[in-house]
Amino acid sequence: MEDNPKSGTRIFKKSTPNGKLTIYLGKRDFIDHLSHVDPVEGVVLVDPDCVKDRKVFVHLLGAFRYGRDEVDLLGLSYHKDIYLSTKQVYPRTLHLVVDSRTSSDGVGNDLKLSEPSGLTRLQERLMRKLGVNAHPFYF
Repeated sequence: MEDNPKSGTRIFKKSTPNGKLTIYLGKRDFIDHLSHVDPVEGVVLVDPDCVKDRKVFVHLLGAFRYGRDEVDLLGLSYHKDIYLSTKQVYPRTLHLVVDSRTSSDGVGNDLKLSEPSGLTRLQERLMRKLGVNAHPFYF
């Protein structure tokens, strides 16, 4: 099977029930390599008439899932929340974000992630397509 250079990129989209906020992600599965985690990049499309003077945050919760989903129905939990971070995307601010990774003993450790100097290719393409109400985020 040949790679077609003009083939589209798969984008994962999730909207609020009223359609006023939409998040776009390039992928849903991310790998923790112990020394670094795959970057989470995306764009949030905001309807400014709906949001008005309120703030919009992206809240990222990474969970390690093991076992089958059917077992969760029996009351056994086979997932562990391992990463949590929150960033304000609208209106745009320059705040320091503290990320935490929870170890097995439940103690959070500071984890520094490097943010790209500019927009990623995916973010550039999405923002060009979605317009001025699109706001990028990167974890």
